[in-house]
Formats: sequence, C-alpha cells, structure tokens
Amino acid sequence: MKQIMVLFLMVLSLWSAPYKVGQSVMPLDLSDQYGKRYTLKAMPKTLIMAFEKSTGATVNEYLTVQEKGYLAKNKAAFVADISQMPKFITESFALPKMRKYSHTVLLIQDEQQGLNFPAQEDKITVMKFRGNFLTKVEFIETAEQLKKAIEQ
Repeated sequence: MKQIMVLFLMVLSLWSAPYKVGQSVMPLDLSDQYGKRYTLKAMPKTLIMAFEKSTGATVNEYLTVQEKGYLAKNKAAFVADISQMPKFITESFALPKMRKYSHTVLLIQDEQQGLNFPAQEDKITVMKFRGNFLTKVEFIETAEQLKKAIEQ
C-alpha cells in the first residue's frame, strides 16, 4: 500500500510539473480581463507570464505605453496568473483596473493550470515557442529586458 501511495505521488508531481524546453504545450483556454474566452490552439512566438502583482505591474506599465497592436505585431501574448488572488479582490479591484488597459491580459484563474508554467519569485517568465514546442524559457525583471524579449 505504501509503495502504491509513493508511486501515485510521483505521478501526480510529474503531471503538475512546469513545462520544459522541448515539450509541446497543450492548447490554452483562458479568459481576458473582460471575460472574453480565448483558445490558444497555436502558441504565440512569445508568451509573457506574470505570477505576482509586482511582475504584472512591470509588464502592464511597459505595455500601456506601447502602440495599439504591439503584442499582436510581435506575435506575443501576456498571461497573468491571478489564481492565488481572493475572488473578492479580483472582482472588486483587479479586474476593474485591468479593464482600463488597452492591451489584452489573458488570465489564469485555475491554480492547477498555473502550475504548468515555469516561474521564479519576483521574475517575469518569458517563454519562446516554435509552433506549440517550447524552445526557450527566461526569467527577467526589467522593462528593458521585456522589450528585448518581445521584439527579438
């Protein structure tokens, strides 16, 4: 019985392990800050991810001053993981603030879904794709690094 439990925990940890370079990423079903559903069947060239308020603020501040269509022009998308945020805070404060942005913010609201993506504390995750295959993961901190990551 003990061996079965250990095996089960090992399989479970592999199932929720973050994507690694070389892996194919499954299509994502996400909503944006307006509640519009998006299905990313093919991953964009660059996926920017924020898992904390401070990293999300860095990305949003940068994107706010870019021309309309900047993300699409650079074949990029921005995803914010808000799954840890209390629902009251999300609905009362976070979403109304996000709705003021001219850029699209795709939202992870399911904690399990967020665990599929690599993250480091106080860092923005930038994932590069060729088709649905993850080719590169980097962790950045500044708007300058973000600009370089999006535009390369």
